[in-house]
Amino acid sequence: MEIKLFIDKVFEKANALNLKEFEIYFLSSENESIKVFKGEVDTYSNSQNMGISFRVKINEKMGYSYTESLEEEDILPLIDTAIANAKIIENSDIIDIYGEKENYKTIDSFNENLADISVEDKIKFLLTAEQTALEMDPRVKSVNYCVIGSGYSENIIKNSKGLELYHKSNSIYAYIAVVVQDGDSIKNDSAYIVTRDFSEMNPIQLAQEAVQNALNKLNSSSIETKNYKVVIQNDAFADLLGSMSGIFSAEAVQKGISKLKDKLNTSVASPLVTIIDNPHLENGYDSVPFDAEGVPTKEKKLIENGILKTYLHNLKTAKKDNIKTTGNASKGGYKGTMGISAFNLYLDKGDLSFENILEYVNDGVLITGFSGLHSGLNSISGDFSLATEGFLIKNGKIEKPLDQITAAGNFFNLLQDIEKIGTDIKFNLSAIGSPSVVVKNLSISS
Repeated sequence: MEIKLFIDKVFEKANALNLKEFEIYFLSSENESIKVFKGEVDTYSNSQNMGISFRVKINEKMGYSYTESLEEEDILPLIDTAIANAKIIENSDIIDIYGEKENYKTIDSFNENLADISVEDKIKFLLTAEQTALEMDPRVKSVNYCVIGSGYSENIIKNSKGLELYHKSNSIYAYIAVVVQDGDSIKNDSAYIVTRDFSEMNPIQLAQEAVQNALNKLNSSSIETKNYKVVIQNDAFADLLGSMSGIFSAEAVQKGISKLKDKLNTSVASPLVTIIDNPHLENGYDSVPFDAEGVPTKEKKLIENGILKTYLHNLKTAKKDNIKTTGNASKGGYKGTMGISAFNLYLDKGDLSFENILEYVNDGVLITGFSGLHSGLNSISGDFSLATEGFLIKNGKIEKPLDQITAAGNFFNLLQDIEKIGTDIKFNLSAIGSPSVVVKNLSISS
């Protein structure tokens, strides 16, 4: 059955059963991935996922159900299952269906032309990138990963309070990883691009960036173990911020597993630090007009000039704190339960170019990447001990690559110790962004 017709029939049936508060949530997605290796297509995948979830409020309890089948005979079981689940739920949290009349910002997250990019064009892009990398320098030994992926999603929310919302988005990305060798020194590195405009993607530039990143790391050397003034490059700090983003969730705060509990309107970072969640960011990878509960999204400063201004809320956590939701409800697909997440989360840029940052530090360490964030970082305490890639900074210039170094510290202390922030803001593939930052003191061991 056509999706709009199915949704209308679910709505009609729910009304016929005299259900007062209910909601239909539809999500459809399609992801295509192509990988080449040694001049040939190595893997190709195209996955599609589509389904509807239904939730209903019975005696102040919310029941959930979902279906992947859009046949008329599936409608009544979908509703009945949600009703049955509502009657047996023991959780005392009160969850509301959103229905306030508000204006929604128009977010242009869909490029019609992306659907017209052929598989052949994507393969040609990859083969050009791979060949460019292999021919760029004799020290390039292999391209061990060269992939292009594209995704599309479509979301509909309709409920008994008059809400009827629709949004669709798409994007495309490319990623390449290379291995280089000079004598006994073997290094690897990568580069990526993500966009909604295929014409912006240059396979030669992508390959050259990955190769140059890897070549720069060859013939690394050790340094003395001690505390250094450190530059954390934009990519690396974005990854670190993303791994710690859960601290801003009101659910984590209410459960007592965020160190930002009871810190609203107090200093939690350097006065230079402003961290923003902006669902309306132009060309943002995760820009949306409404959250998973149908609440209008809005830009918000989580930390402003070092002061914690707000947590991220959905309707449930906002009700507990007797405030208005920030519009950050999220679902992990149509089957998922309601959670909280940021959209385009980033550290706001400062006023120094990357070159000026190196000059300011004069002597120190440049960190270009962290490894093991899933295991070497405690997202509750903020403590970390991470394998790190980087360079020695001498007299305001990058002097040499460093071999097998480890950075150890605490994320919350690190926020307090930020001395300068660059202008070179960059977003990773998870829609987390940051410019490069200067940290006045961090333990580096070799």
